[in-house]
Amino acid sequence: MPGYTAQVADVPARATAEDPAPSDGTPWSWRDPIDRRLSLLRAHPRLIQLLLDAAGIGFTILAFSTTVLSAEFLFHGVFVVLAVQAFLFGLRATLIRIAIASVPLLIYANAQAFGLVEAPLELSEWPLMFVIAVIVAWMADRREATSRRYATLFRQAAERLLTVQEDERRRIAGELHDGVGQVLTALTLTLDASATARDADVAADTLRRARALGDTALAETRGLAHRLRPARLEERGLVPALRDLAGQSGFPVRVIADSGSSDPAVLGPTAMVEVYRVIQEALANAARHSGAARADVEVARNGDHLTIQVTDQGRGFVPNADERPGIGLAGMEERAELIGGLLTIASGPGRGTRITLVVPTLGAQGAA
Repeated sequence: MPGYTAQVADVPARATAEDPAPSDGTPWSWRDPIDRRLSLLRAHPRLIQLLLDAAGIGFTILAFSTTVLSAEFLFHGVFVVLAVQAFLFGLRATLIRIAIASVPLLIYANAQAFGLVEAPLELSEWPLMFVIAVIVAWMADRREATSRRYATLFRQAAERLLTVQEDERRRIAGELHDGVGQVLTALTLTLDASATARDADVAADTLRRARALGDTALAETRGLAHRLRPARLEERGLVPALRDLAGQSGFPVRVIADSGSSDPAVLGPTAMVEVYRVIQEALANAARHSGAARADVEVARNGDHLTIQVTDQGRGFVPNADERPGIGLAGMEERAELIGGLLTIASGPGRGTRITLVVPTLGAQGAA
């Protein structure tokens, strides 16, 4: 039986010319007491169920005890209660209540057999009413299952995003500690040595080394800033940014792109950054682990999708091995999933590596 789903947040209605808000600065203030009571009911689904059950029992008792209202009208009230419960509480609760409601209905329809004097009641339409209630309950179950599925997918996506962010933070912390931090430490020691040097030539040489260390720290800081957010990536487009990345990879990288992929608007800002990060990681892996003399990056637009391949002729590895080397493959896959893309890895010992990323273009995302 699905739980009653509470509304997450009430979105205030906007005033329109046809339905103006009051002039006292409190639009729709008359709705506040109603909203508070509805919120109270949403927070207590069992109370709603008990109230509906009490209403159904009340309609049934009145059908047997009063002649002011027709029994047919009162039993129709029972059906309305069943329909509401079907929508709110699903199939299991509805079937139980249909079975319970059928007992007094059959007793009333066959009152003479039980020694009762009641007005005649036509039962021909009631099977159809029960079927309608069951269909409503089935649809409510489907809605609830769909809601749970999408909530699970959203939670998994959020968890994957947090994992990627934490990996990025650890990587940045490591680069700051191992790169800029060590250079600054050396710079501090060099300046201390310069301050205590008694010979002018030694002091001048120490200051020159300190200046060189300062330039190194500045270059590493700029490089880290560029890796965190490539300069003008959205304005220049993906392909020019990849050409800049190729020049900074530390080993030869050839970038091949068709005319369709050179459009700066081929991807949205978020997707463009994520694709850039995947390629950046792939090239870093190739430079560190493949032993290849060169890597190739091919970018091609195929209809509503952009396909990027990063290949090298290095030593390769086994992608499906239980113990993967720490080369960021999981992070690359997570990034691809977050933007609706598909990442495939083809490699083997001595056969090089080919990483293929297929992502929807900005037009395809808008159409979806």
